[in-house]
Amino acid sequence: MNDTTKSLVLVNYFRTLPLKLLACGQNNGGLLDMTKTCYSDSANRWANFLAVDFYKRSEGGGTFKAADLLNGERLCGCGDVHASVPGGGSCTA
Repeated sequence: MNDTTKSLVLVNYFRTLPLKLLACGQNNGGLLDMTKTCYSDSANRWANFLAVDFYKRSEGGGTFKAADLLNGERLCGCGDVHASVPGGGSCTA
C-alpha cells in the first residue's frame, strides 16, 4: 500500500451480513473511523471511492459525512467539503 503511483484508493465498507435494521449504527462512526484508518494505511492518501450498503440509513451523518470528509480532504485539505473556498484551495474554518 505504500506505492503512491497507484491512483485508486477504495474504502469498501460492507458488513459480512448486510442487515438493513442495523445499518444506522454501522454506517455512522465506524465508517468515519475506517476512512481515517485507510488514509494512514495507504501512505496518507484519501480514498477516491467509498462503497457502502444502505447509504440512506445512518445516524449522525454517516455515509454523507464520510463523503464530505473525503471530498474536502482531496479538494483542499479541509475536513469538510463545505468548508472549501471556491477556486481558492483553502478552508473557511
